[in-house]
Amino acid sequence: MNTKCLERLTEIFNNEVSSGKLKGCSILVHHKNKKVFQQSYGTDKSNSIYRIFSMTKPITAVATMILYERGLLDLFDLVSKYLPGFCNQTVLDEHGERPVGKEVTIQQLLNMTSGVVYPEKLYSAGAKFEEIVEQFKKENTYPSTVEVCNLVGKAPLAFEPGQEWAYGASADVLGGIVEIISGMRYGDFLKKEIFEPLGMKDTGFSIEDEKKERLVPMYKKDVDGSLVEITKDDLANYFVVLPDTEPSYELGGAGLFSTLADYSKFAEMLLGYGTYEEKRILGRKTVEFISQNQLTSEQRKSIWFDSMYGYGYGSLMRVMIDQSLAGSNGSIGEYGWDGLPGTYFMVDPKEELTLIYMQQNLHGASLSLRRKMRQIVYSSLR
Repeated sequence: MNTKCLERLTEIFNNEVSSGKLKGCSILVHHKNKKVFQQSYGTDKSNSIYRIFSMTKPITAVATMILYERGLLDLFDLVSKYLPGFCNQTVLDEHGERPVGKEVTIQQLLNMTSGVVYPEKLYSAGAKFEEIVEQFKKENTYPSTVEVCNLVGKAPLAFEPGQEWAYGASADVLGGIVEIISGMRYGDFLKKEIFEPLGMKDTGFSIEDEKKERLVPMYKKDVDGSLVEITKDDLANYFVVLPDTEPSYELGGAGLFSTLADYSKFAEMLLGYGTYEEKRILGRKTVEFISQNQLTSEQRKSIWFDSMYGYGYGSLMRVMIDQSLAGSNGSIGEYGWDGLPGTYFMVDPKEELTLIYMQQNLHGASLSLRRKMRQIVYSSLR
């Protein structure tokens, strides 16, 4: 790799900061087990802690497959086997709410073909969910992870399981299933089985007091387009992003805090087909399985994310299947995911390459900036 070419990254990120589009950001690139580029820009530092939001999801996929490898679950298991809230589910169609034809499976949760969407995406589901949440507030109690997952199960599905792809609360439900099977709080399971073996000491659902000063503020656009720091009240609307206390529920789809270095260890483990620095988290064949597209051509038609042009999906991650549609000089089979505030990671087995990028803007990432970042990295390969 021509590391001098990677200096072009500094130019584009400095421009984002100087133009006011970002307050700060950080990037880390590994190639063939070596760190070839790491920089932080603006207000961010090399050890900054970030809210990674949906980059929690691939970690949940790995947690699920740890249980799979131990024979503790079957991908074709019905979700209702573990969560009674998923019994007697309904689905919404043009005629209204009706009983579902076939129940949701664990595999459909992993591939986001379950029909389980975020409650606000369906009016009746959102209304039902909010009604139950209000009841918790009146009773001055807080739901556990499993209770939240059972609430999700009571909401109608957006479509028959397996019919389409739709982004939603599938990963959150998987976190509840991991809790039930393991008999451990979800965050404790992740710590024992993934974070501690990989040395991810700054990753979790809360932050120790002595580390809180390292947490990067979250920003949003003001009325004039400038970036302003978000208040705690704003953050409370995004569930598990407050670091002050241990959350009552730990969702498999969002909520983890992490750092460049920590998440890079997770990505390097995937690149190593389940192994990082002689610590094995998953078997080689399992990583091969979760890092491939698992959607049919019909299911892919319902993918609407602009960031997924040219990608398939499987095990809570995108997978490159068409370079032309993606406008990318990356490799077929490159995979990874991103998070709401613009966090992003990718793993490229063919080139032995991983990339971790962090920022904290509530309005998300500039897809053009993301493409430029990727094309600079790939053009540096020799």
